Amino acid sequence: MNSRMEFTERGKKSLEDAMTLAEQYAHSQLLPTHLAVSLLDPPPDQSKDQQNNPTPTSSLFRQVVERAHGDPQLFDRALKKTLVRLPSQDPPPENVSVSQSFSTVLRKANELQKTQKDTYIAVDHLISALSEDPTIANALKEANVPKPKLIQDAVVAIRGTKRVDSRTADTEEDNENLAKFTIDMTAMAREGKIDPVIGREEEIRRVIRILSRRTKNNPVLIGEPGVGKTTVVEGLAQRIVNADVPDNLAACKLMSLDVGALVAGSKYRGEFEERMKGVLKEISESKEMIVLFVDEIHLLMGAGATGEGGMDAANLLKPMLARGQLHCIGATTLAEYRKYIEKDAAFERRFQQVLVKEPSIPETISILRGLKEKYEVHHGVSIADSAIVSAANLAGRYLTSRRLPDSAVDLIDEAAAAVRVARESQPEVIDSLERRLRQLRIEIHALSREKDDASKARLEVAKQDAENVEEELRPLREKYESERKRGKDIQEAKVKLDQLKVKADDAARMGDHARAADLTYYAIPEQEQNIKRLEKEKAAADAALSQNPDNIGNSMITDIVGPDQINEIVSRWSGIPVTRLKTTEKEKLIHMERALGNTVVGQKEAVQAVSNAIRLQRSGLSNPNQPPSFLFSGPSGTGKTLLTKALAEFLFDDPKAMIRFDMSEYQERHSLSRMIGAPPGYVGHDAGGQLTEALRRKPFFYPSL
Repeated sequence: MNSRMEFTERGKKSLEDAMTLAEQYAHSQLLPTHLAVSLLDPPPDQSKDQQNNPTPTSSLFRQVVERAHGDPQLFDRALKKTLVRLPSQDPPPENVSVSQSFSTVLRKANELQKTQKDTYIAVDHLISALSEDPTIANALKEANVPKPKLIQDAVVAIRGTKRVDSRTADTEEDNENLAKFTIDMTAMAREGKIDPVIGREEEIRRVIRILSRRTKNNPVLIGEPGVGKTTVVEGLAQRIVNADVPDNLAACKLMSLDVGALVAGSKYRGEFEERMKGVLKEISESKEMIVLFVDEIHLLMGAGATGEGGMDAANLLKPMLARGQLHCIGATTLAEYRKYIEKDAAFERRFQQVLVKEPSIPETISILRGLKEKYEVHHGVSIADSAIVSAANLAGRYLTSRRLPDSAVDLIDEAAAAVRVARESQPEVIDSLERRLRQLRIEIHALSREKDDASKARLEVAKQDAENVEEELRPLREKYESERKRGKDIQEAKVKLDQLKVKADDAARMGDHARAADLTYYAIPEQEQNIKRLEKEKAAADAALSQNPDNIGNSMITDIVGPDQINEIVSRWSGIPVTRLKTTEKEKLIHMERALGNTVVGQKEAVQAVSNAIRLQRSGLSNPNQPPSFLFSGPSGTGKTLLTKALAEFLFDDPKAMIRFDMSEYQERHSLSRMIGAPPGYVGHDAGGQLTEALRRKPFFYPSL
């Protein structure tokens, strides 16, 4: 062993454990197998830290094998098999010599340390060097890791972001703060845990241009809640993984900062600052570029402040942002940006604004079509294209308090969840029959104890009724179970197809072209054909059931999300009747005078004027931002309020669908603030007025003053 080699404390301990293992097995030479076993299953550390925290953690070697899509148990078994086959001496040798293969591993580890400009040889250097040893490589093949490069890439992905410049700075403890307080979005994109991003190309390109700047290379995404600010960053992560970015961003990692985790548990003064500085230090000392994403970046303003001085998370970021040592992406809403960020001009000038606008309804439909497959796999249902179009249109029209595409995505998600719950629940017809059968069995049990003739006669009738119910229930149960099994098989097949696609993309990125080709041209098409076959069998079975002359009925389980399900969700959220969402208004508006005249008799001119104004507005021939206003004047009892209620019933199918105010309560000048809200500076200015709040909560009602 070369005395000029310097190891970290964990690296040195691994070598000592390997020597101890060779002595235990009475082996005459120290081989790479001993080092691999000591790294894979290190003996328990009896240090004070380990005694205070007895929870075992997975070794770095096991994490690397798992990251390379291998099986650590198979690898451990192969190493132990090789270890017991090595010849041992009796009596044991006094000294264990270092084999040539072990020296080669140390020499390669030393070369890796110099290449990566590290001061000490750490555990990750030893693992990368071991993967090239023929014996270890064969054991890795048995663990489904065919190439040493997969292990080396996994080492870089897990622990290759910080220099080893001290004996205690072993790479098993690298990026401790990053691991605790951030989430690797590029890793999530690589593992297929991020939904596909449809559209937003212009915003993503703008973010890439800002990140590529020399100074002030920090974009901040601003937009209303639900328009897709975080989705833009997820799209950037997917582009980084797919190498669809410029060369300066090709090797970067996108880490999402968890501000809540930073603040949580920081009981003592300075603890929060220490965590934040630790995260920033690991980012600045990283060997590769790290882009920090802070969702709800306004939370940094004042985070960690103790009330004495202006030291908070934002002020900790300012020096690194000014020197260009930190690439940061922020996201916040327009209101919070104005309220928090704009007040700190020094912090604001270090960021470049990227406005994320609400997508149009056609763009929302494209986004929903891109997400359709993910929701189908998750819920195990089929989402009709008409449901997607209906969700986008109804969300844009009726859910005005929320923004597209978030509102439309929530509609699809909840409708699919409703269909899934209904499918997994027992059908009503089976449930009612089982309850009837249970009652009959209780009755039979009670009557069997009776001795009189009437009870015996009733017992026979109850037994006959129970047999009839069982005969009726048996085919329904069989039909329900068969339909449920077919739906479950299709869902499992779609989940497997999604997993195969993720594995194919991962294999292509890792350079395993043989595995990628096998998955892309054999496994995936075969699974797609299997799904088509299952869906065809299900369709044929449903068609056969619909033509069955027996009184069994049609399909008992529905797994299709259509416009009707979307209408029910919108009705539940907005309070608009389902019938209004289903029917068109053309016929209804043509005969509006007749509908109002049936309630309001003798006021033809008023009814005609109101009907014309409503038709003009609904046909789009008037200003859409100026809804019609009416002033009904006349003596008491002539039908002013009655016409208002009739109009509410005609428009919203509910005579109470109006917000009524008695203007006799607003005779004083200052009482106006009760209706529209107090101006800023007055008490209650943030509470809103009675009229404005009522319209905000019920936007589809109309006020009657």
